[in-house]
Amino acid sequence: MTKQEFEYWQAITDGSAHRWVEDSITRLNGNGALYYIGGEDGVYMRLSPVGKLTVGTYEGAFPHIGEAVFSSKMERQYDDINGAFEAACQIGGKQFLVDMLSLDAVPQIGVHDDEPGMTFEKTM
Repeated sequence: MTKQEFEYWQAITDGSAHRWVEDSITRLNGNGALYYIGGEDGVYMRLSPVGKLTVGTYEGAFPHIGEAVFSSKMERQYDDINGAFEAACQIGGKQFLVDMLSLDAVPQIGVHDDEPGMTFEKTM
């Protein structure tokens, strides 16, 4: 992990100290959804693709949530991921909804064109 990547992940973790954050890696890998709040130690809600909702605590998310140790406190099965998300919205309340709908959830750190190895080329 480069220094820039480390700083980016640490900014995301720090950003979750007082707001709910979605872990985009979980979603992009097709593993459902993971929402968390609390910085390095906090609370999480995980939704599986088949509708299982797990709620619990985590600790040691440094520099990012992938390094955390999770402790499940409650699990409930729903018909599908939509049912699990509806339950997560009820559990998370107004703050969860506001945080999920706001546009500033993930810090935007630009990549400069002059950085070696950080260029992308579109080919067809």
